[in-house]
Amino acid sequence: MAAKTQSSCFTFLKEALILPTRNPKLFTPVFLLLALATFLARSVHVVFTQPLADDMARSIHLIEMRNTGVSCAECDKLGEGAIKIMLISIAQVILMVALGFVKKVVAFFAASTTYSGDRYSLSELIRKVICKGNTLKVPAITLAVVTALGLAWTAVLVAMRTGTAVMMHGGLRVQGLIFVLTLLAELYFAVLALVSVTASVVDGERRGVRALRQAWRLMTRAKRKEGLLLVVLTYLLPTVVAPVYRAALVYSRRSMAAGLCVLAAYALLFGALQLVYLTAATVFYYEAMESKGVVPCDYVHIPSGEGDV
Repeated sequence: MAAKTQSSCFTFLKEALILPTRNPKLFTPVFLLLALATFLARSVHVVFTQPLADDMARSIHLIEMRNTGVSCAECDKLGEGAIKIMLISIAQVILMVALGFVKKVVAFFAASTTYSGDRYSLSELIRKVICKGNTLKVPAITLAVVTALGLAWTAVLVAMRTGTAVMMHGGLRVQGLIFVLTLLAELYFAVLALVSVTASVVDGERRGVRALRQAWRLMTRAKRKEGLLLVVLTYLLPTVVAPVYRAALVYSRRSMAAGLCVLAAYALLFGALQLVYLTAATVFYYEAMESKGVVPCDYVHIPSGEGDV
């Protein structure tokens, strides 16, 4: 009985790993798109932000070594550097949000159409599915809602942690417990947002708060164990390749070309992991809906034993 429960818990993950092999002509360019988006977003920090931060750190160190006050020219230079870093960081956030929306929508539509039995190429997917009617409008609304809620939730968490630290000077254990609980809640909400965007892609009738409510029901009622596994999968996998990104930052200080090469390797690894958990979120939604006896739009179940196409 225990073995059966364990098998059912991991079924959606097995299906998510098999799914890209059913349509390699689509998932190969999707994987490259995910890797390219990661490379572009991270390269902004490696090429622009980090050198400026290093220059500012060296300038501050030299000022401290002189043990004298900061001159007006040095103060202006530090101020200009801080402004540049702030502007670049804002541009990087905007770039990451835009690329994040594009890659999520493409990956979700690729997984959804393939799971439903269609075999599109990337150009066909964009032309026949994504650019058809108001297809992009629904997930865009959901993504905007979950992004706004995510920012508000982050602000609440920061306020809670700050207030806890002020009120409890020596309660390190209590602070640590509150930090862990709020971190888990933050991670769970992020995956909840991911599933809600999946709901908007698969079922065009669900958008915004309605899609978020549907994702909450599926993750807390229909498929609790699978929902928890999806949370662990989404946040455990990126930590595996995080040291590669740190290595890219280190190498870029010695040679920018070497740093970008390591960053490219990181982007390929991270793109593969993103493809896994984005596909897993789509399969999770389909199987959770199926467990409730509800068939999503244009749903056709594909047996796990089907051969590659």
